[in-house]
Amino acid sequence: MTKAMALGGGAVLGSQISMRVAVRVRPYPMPHQFATALDHPWRMRYRDPVGMLGLFGLQAGMQVLDLGCGTGTFTVEMARMVGPTGLVHAADLQPSLLERAQQRIAEFDLLERVRLHCCGAYQLPLDDDSLDLAVMVATLSQIPNPQLALWELQRVLKPGARLAISEELPDPAYVPPKVTRRWAEEAGFTFGGRSGSAFCYHSIFFNRE
Repeated sequence: MTKAMALGGGAVLGSQISMRVAVRVRPYPMPHQFATALDHPWRMRYRDPVGMLGLFGLQAGMQVLDLGCGTGTFTVEMARMVGPTGLVHAADLQPSLLERAQQRIAEFDLLERVRLHCCGAYQLPLDDDSLDLAVMVATLSQIPNPQLALWELQRVLKPGARLAISEELPDPAYVPPKVTRRWAEEAGFTFGGRSGSAFCYHSIFFNRE
């Protein structure tokens, strides 16, 4: 039994390593078939939406982008926090995930505060200098060309506005905080601080003035 368990554990570990190597060579979004993992209770233990979004400085009346919104796990709380005078733009490449996000947002009667966009990160359907905050949760590392995405975020963020990047180790595409910081600074953002741990971290950057 012990030998069987060891073999099984080795197979899982080998699969994880192979997946992480493949994703680093060619990043891609999480397949929609695994969407249930986004809302798993275990994940919510370290991904508390209220606590995390509070760190990002989200306030009532803001114009906010949830880039790579998935099933709307964090979009709902964003909509609550911006209030009736604010607006959340929720964007994702995968229509099936956006449908689930729309259903979730509707359940909380918050659709009036959210605009859903089926689009990639390189060409956002948003005006220049229109956002107070952009949030990417386990998203930037899944984008094939992070620099293009960050340059596009510079365009839509107001001068001095915030960019929040959060990554988590269970994501096969995970990259450490020093990498996301390098990417953001090379794109022209200014580092504003980091919280959390290597397992799940949150970095804040400011758009150029």
